[in-house]
Amino acid sequence: MDYKEVTILTNHEVEPFIADILDELGANGVVIEDSAEVSKGRVDSYGEIYDLNPADYPETGIRIRCYFSAFDYKESLLEDIKQAVLQLHDIPVTDFAVSAADIKDDDWENEWKRHFHAFRASETFTVVPSWETYDAAPDETVITLDPGMAFGTGDHATTSMCLKLIEKYVKPGRSVIDVGTGSGILSIAAHKLGASPIRAVDLDKVAVRVAEENFEINGCAAHIAVDTGNLLAGETEKRDVILANILAHIVDLMIDDSYKLLNENGIFVTSGIITEKEDMIVTHLEKAGYRILEISRDSGWIAVAAVKEVA
Repeated sequence: MDYKEVTILTNHEVEPFIADILDELGANGVVIEDSAEVSKGRVDSYGEIYDLNPADYPETGIRIRCYFSAFDYKESLLEDIKQAVLQLHDIPVTDFAVSAADIKDDDWENEWKRHFHAFRASETFTVVPSWETYDAAPDETVITLDPGMAFGTGDHATTSMCLKLIEKYVKPGRSVIDVGTGSGILSIAAHKLGASPIRAVDLDKVAVRVAEENFEINGCAAHIAVDTGNLLAGETEKRDVILANILAHIVDLMIDDSYKLLNENGIFVTSGIITEKEDMIVTHLEKAGYRILEISRDSGWIAVAAVKEVA
């Protein structure tokens, strides 16, 4: 299938809000190129620090490349994105430009591979692209990943915060469901920590296929059940842990169902929430009966760990 590549150039303050906008407009994949990344050293597959190529990044602000299938793309889309960004309340939009170009599926996959290298995502986990070799240190647990057209490499703040919370709250033998699994990275992390059984669901059939492939790469396909699913609709089996790295308005829709589907003292780990939606999500969690264990914050995003306590 061919895609339209939509390129957005804007200032850093807009980045936490862009995922909501693009998700509602039907984007299939997103690459964020941040001018600030050029000054940061990265660790390659052999433990050496390497410099990023400035030519791959904008001189200022951020460049967002997002992808729409030929079926989803409409001529009005660029104007829709522009208006949605310009209507953000209390967010300064000091720089904005948007354009579109045709792109082949294979070209898209090769494009983002230039930006995806091995990196330490948390205290425990190092994420390594499937096309790289990597010699792990004794204190590293490697997740090998080929995200394809699915979200979630661990490099984004929302995913890295989730991984850090998973390290703390997912224990051996605990049952897990990963809602909106994307690339499958959170399910793989849970498996490597000894969780079982694990179920991964996503509404997007492409994401389900990508997750299945990543489960195979990491040798855990036999231990993770994966299927298409609309949040927690139709789920009946109670779990010890529910993971959801989605977006705030979608998390909000599933809070009540998540509480019902957790065992007593079960943990809900969720992210994809911009800081402006923190009060809304925390209030709903507490109203549903959760006690907040901790809130992580990074780059305009939050992740929450909450426990179901039954009186």
